[in-house]
Amino acid sequence: MTTETTDDRRALLRKALSEIRHLRAEVDRRTEPVAILGAAVRMPSGIENLDDYWSALRDGHDAITPLVDSEDGRRTGHAAGTGRYAGLLAEVDGFDAEFFGISAAEAERMDPQQRLVLEVAWEAMEDAGLTPAQLRAATTGVFLGVYSSDYLMMQFADPSGINAYTAPGGAHSIVANRLSYLLDLSGPSLAVDTACSSSLMAVHLAVRALRNGDCDIALVGGVNTILSPLSTTVTEKVLPLAPGGRCRTFDAGAEGIARAEGCGMVVLTRESLAEAEGRPVRAFIRGTAANHDGRTNGLTAPSPRAQTELLRRALRDAAADPTEVVYIEAHGTGTPLGDPIEFDALRAVYGAGAEPCPVGAVKTNFGHQEAAAGIAGLVKAMLVLEHDEVPPNLHLERPNPELDLTGTRLRLPTERTPLGGGTGPKLAAISSFGFGGANVHAVLAAAPREEVDPHAEGALVLPISARSAASARVLAGRYADLLAAADHSTAAEICAAAATRRAHLPVRLCLTADTVDALVDRARTAKAARHIGAAARHRTLFVFSGQGSQWPEMGRLLADEPAARAELDACDALVRRLAGWSLWEELLAPEPDSRLHRTDVAQVCIAAVELALAALWQSWGVRPAAVVGHSMGEIVAATVAGMISREQAFEILVRRAALTERHARGGAMCSIALPAAAVTELLAGQSEVTIGAVNGPRSTVITGPADGVRRIAAEASTRGASVKDLPVEYGFHSTLLAACAPEFAAHADAVRATPGSIPMYSTVTGKRVTADHLTGAHWAANLADAVLFAPALQAALADDHTLTTVLEVGPHPVLIRDIASAAGELDRSVILAASLRRGQSRSASLDHSVAELYLGGHELDWSAVLGTPSGRPPLPHYPWNRSRHWLPERRVVEEQHVHATVRPATAKRRASGPVALARVHHVDRPTRLDALTGFVRERIARALRKPITEIDEATPIRDYGLESLVVVEMKNEIEAESGTVVPLAQLLETLEQGSARDLAKVIVEAESAAAVTGDEVGSGPL
Repeated sequence: MTTETTDDRRALLRKALSEIRHLRAEVDRRTEPVAILGAAVRMPSGIENLDDYWSALRDGHDAITPLVDSEDGRRTGHAAGTGRYAGLLAEVDGFDAEFFGISAAEAERMDPQQRLVLEVAWEAMEDAGLTPAQLRAATTGVFLGVYSSDYLMMQFADPSGINAYTAPGGAHSIVANRLSYLLDLSGPSLAVDTACSSSLMAVHLAVRALRNGDCDIALVGGVNTILSPLSTTVTEKVLPLAPGGRCRTFDAGAEGIARAEGCGMVVLTRESLAEAEGRPVRAFIRGTAANHDGRTNGLTAPSPRAQTELLRRALRDAAADPTEVVYIEAHGTGTPLGDPIEFDALRAVYGAGAEPCPVGAVKTNFGHQEAAAGIAGLVKAMLVLEHDEVPPNLHLERPNPELDLTGTRLRLPTERTPLGGGTGPKLAAISSFGFGGANVHAVLAAAPREEVDPHAEGALVLPISARSAASARVLAGRYADLLAAADHSTAAEICAAAATRRAHLPVRLCLTADTVDALVDRARTAKAARHIGAAARHRTLFVFSGQGSQWPEMGRLLADEPAARAELDACDALVRRLAGWSLWEELLAPEPDSRLHRTDVAQVCIAAVELALAALWQSWGVRPAAVVGHSMGEIVAATVAGMISREQAFEILVRRAALTERHARGGAMCSIALPAAAVTELLAGQSEVTIGAVNGPRSTVITGPADGVRRIAAEASTRGASVKDLPVEYGFHSTLLAACAPEFAAHADAVRATPGSIPMYSTVTGKRVTADHLTGAHWAANLADAVLFAPALQAALADDHTLTTVLEVGPHPVLIRDIASAAGELDRSVILAASLRRGQSRSASLDHSVAELYLGGHELDWSAVLGTPSGRPPLPHYPWNRSRHWLPERRVVEEQHVHATVRPATAKRRASGPVALARVHHVDRPTRLDALTGFVRERIARALRKPITEIDEATPIRDYGLESLVVVEMKNEIEAESGTVVPLAQLLETLEQGSARDLAKVIVEAESAAAVTGDEVGSGPL
């Protein structure tokens, strides 16, 4: 056999093995368990969270109430005394439309089922610890069970009110599609209608989509509302409504269903993805199955054979033995026909075995939630596995005699019961059957108990965000209540979870503290939240401090930060080799032992701390868009910019520091609150005292021999200038250093700079510099010449208007006031933040700056700042700021008026166009622009049903959630009034990117172009 033949066979074998592995992975994925990452519910009796849901189940709460007209008109036509009952949601007419960027006009026409899904889906995302950005980054699908159309039927009763929002507001498809649209999700998005099994069928389809790779995450659930008496009339013609208004599941007195409202959502992903991303899991869906009854003795008659086969198929999909199932959540409608058939199927499949298996029915508590029934049962089963306890069935006085309970492990609990199963795997099963014969069964497995490794002394930084100031305040209060009972490690877990498992919205608070009590107090008293604006794009200028910022033990906080410690370790090795002493010893030395008063030690230590801080900030997600370094800080700036290496930096620094110690000692420095030009006049006629630094428009430092500096300072004081001696014993950047400058230039000339990746502005030149500038002569000038800090800072801000933040990177903020003054002279408003602060704790220094950056709109890497929580600490859900959105009272209209509403509205718009616009059509451009801006603001306010005072002309239109339909109507009004064609594409682009005034400018420009060309309106309004 030749070598070539052997190699070919090996290659074929390798290819075959690779294909086998691929096929094995594909098979594994198609049978992989699906993790439930999070869940949320909205249930009758005002239940809006999982804790209250479990408490109601555990305590045997009966949520059924009489179904009568509500005083607010939410439900009409349900006359008192009809004997009808239902499980009803509270505040079904309330909705936080502003949170989702939906106008009041559109929200009014949206089926409350769509609104419920939006809010409950958000809460399920919160419970899963996922943000919209994470869902967008994955392929996320939406699967929603829904079949009620009450709200749409209510609108059909008054055709005069039907508008462009009615169809999308009432379509079942939009229940899922709107959620995908608003969250910008790209996976499958579908509404599922199999009647009473709709939501569990949605779960089945989502599991299949996840296993097939159609999506990586799925938002799944169901919703049901009862708003019109017609739907109840229709329901009772096909399903028996219990005269007593209760689902008496498996009871001898069972006589029918009680209808109910509800909404539930779960967040699903494949087990392997959950494990890879370290996500806490509530439970696993091991398997599902769906089938149909086939041809029975009636379309709505259940099939025992089909149900039995369904259960077995689900167990096969779960690779589970029936005896492993220790709890069953039955479909359990409480009908004389359905209950015995369902129980017989359960007995046939699950009945054998020694371990008791309780059978429960959530319908006994809340009624039959129809399209949401399956998800209500699934979430209940998940909670049973979590709590190791089975809640009681209600209204079960005597088992139905048709049920054969002898010789079976199935039990019908009427009181709280511990969940069996011992220490082995615990499974639960759920059934859901549609009245048309569409059946679903799912098998759940308990998730392993979380091993919590708390943040023992973690930082207490609590970011809180909302879409309104009112919601932010309420959320802060909820956090205060939660934290009040927490110890430090639990509070740190809560803070980390709030930072990493919640979306960061535009209205923000950020609270920091050293103790839990202080954090609770700040959360309770938090008032003014900061709005960052939707279009904020933050780029940061790093400013590296010079001398005077050092203090004993300034490295202690950094020793606990991995990114900073790694940088300091690298610096320490260089300092030991180049200077012969330990950097760490100096950074941790208490004041009696510290040598930081010596500049040959201080300069090196300051630089090392600044490099460590730069590494720390960048690990936290704050990266420099440009750098400036004050005095010796310029060497750090060049290093961070990528122009010189760390080793080159310390080769320059160690020699620079030694020369300064030798030649500048005995000098002095003084800050004078005058412009540099005025100080230059003071210095005329002498040469020993010079300007050492231009720090701000009215902040100039003089330097030189001590006697000379005191003399000039006294002269400045007599002229009324504010004078401040700097606490140094050196004449930095003075004539004292002129003699050693050539020696230093020769040493530094050996360092060859390379093109960096970040723009650097030099305090030697006051301008941007490139690698070619960084010669020995440059570094000698950096040693001996004046520091042109203000010119360099202003050059950076002038060159890049996207620089919104200036971060002083140093042991103590010594430049913040000068930075503010220099930026103010340019009329630039920037976010100012520091790093460490002399002698302060982490919360008063680093954490305080983290909070400032967050409040300014920066998106930090919170997992790096605070770490990730080790478990699933409880967090409060978003406090919805709901308003009532409901159909107006039905108007009495004549037939011709009804028909008029469905005709094109052009004539109406022409007649009702704003008179103000017509009056100023031929005035000068500025007046016309002001008038059109007012018109646009008024039209936005009208669409949103807000006062015009709340519509700012400079705020991006997209911040108001304005629909393109409103803009098209605006276009038509303007064209009808002015006779000018306004380009629709340009209008829509402005809707996405511009403000009300920007939109007005587009209209004015279109009018000007039409006036020049003499164009007329083409085809008229759309």
